[in-house]
Amino acid sequence: MSSEADGGALAGLIIGLGHRERQDDGVGPYIAEALHHRGLPAVVHEGEGTALLDLWERRPACIVIDALSGPGAPGGLHRFDDFDGTAFKAAAFLHSTHRLGLPEAIALGRHLDRLPGRLTVLGITGSAFGFGDKLSPGVAAAAEQLIEWMAGAEDVFVAEAFADFPDSLA
Repeated sequence: MSSEADGGALAGLIIGLGHRERQDDGVGPYIAEALHHRGLPAVVHEGEGTALLDLWERRPACIVIDALSGPGAPGGLHRFDDFDGTAFKAAAFLHSTHRLGLPEAIALGRHLDRLPGRLTVLGITGSAFGFGDKLSPGVAAAAEQLIEWMAGAEDVFVAEAFADFPDSLA
C-alpha cells in the first residue's frame, strides 16, 4: 500500500478551516474532527491561509469546509467548485487574523499552479462569530447533518458525490 512516507500518491483530503474559539467560525474544525474520528482523511487548519497550499498541493481532490458570514439563515449549506463565478465571489468567507483567507489562498494556488486536482468548498452560513467554543443551534444542526451525509457517502472525493448535494440538509 502506498503512503506519503514511502513517496506514494497522496489521497484526497478534507480540510476543516476556522477557529474553534470563535463560535460558528469553528464549524470547519468541528466537522473535520468528527469525520477524522469516523476514519475519513480529515485535518483541522487554523493557521495562515498560505499553508493551505502545502496541504492540498499534489492531491487529487480536496474538500474545504468553512464558515460563511452573510445573508441567509444560519446553517445554510453552500457548495462551490467554480471560483470565478459570482456566487463564490459574493460569499463572505471570514477574514481571519491571518493575512490570507480562503479566497486569497485559492487565487494564489491557481496563480502558482498549486491547487489540488479538484477543489470543492463547502460553506455553512453562521450567525455568531464572537469568542467561545459553542456553535449556534442552526450551524450545529447543519454540521451534524453534513457529518452524517459525508460519512455515509461512498466516496466524497469523486465529482459525482456532489451531484445531488442539497442546498440544505434540514
